[in-house]
Amino acid sequence: MAYEKDDPTVATSQGKRWGIFICWLLGNGCLFGFNSMLTIEDYYTYLFPKYHPTRVVTLTYQPFVLATTAIFTYHEAKVNTRLRNLAGYTLFFLSSFAAILLDVATSGRGGIAPFVGICIIAAAFGVADGHVQGGPYDW
Repeated sequence: MAYEKDDPTVATSQGKRWGIFICWLLGNGCLFGFNSMLTIEDYYTYLFPKYHPTRVVTLTYQPFVLATTAIFTYHEAKVNTRLRNLAGYTLFFLSSFAAILLDVATSGRGGIAPFVGICIIAAAFGVADGHVQGGPYDW
């Protein structure tokens, strides 16, 4: 059965499955970026046993997520959602890359300076997650 061009049901359902797939894919991108940070906390516990990285990294991450999400919630109508998502995923990539570079640069040694660097990277992850939260589902 062929659809007529003037049929309003075609316009409302056209591309719906593709849109759901894209939202699923972007949601997984957000999940995988943060999951890599949670997974590496075991390694940080080994490197920094005195500094309690599982607590500190989480407490560093959360305020940045909440603040960024609150700012974007307040300015929802003024912000381009596409650019916000692109900025968030780019920051996820750069933060992941920075964590690798920091580990390679310090040769896997512990200390206060690498730990502060990890906390800064966790804050960048929080800002990235704040950019991405709600973005794929912004109707």
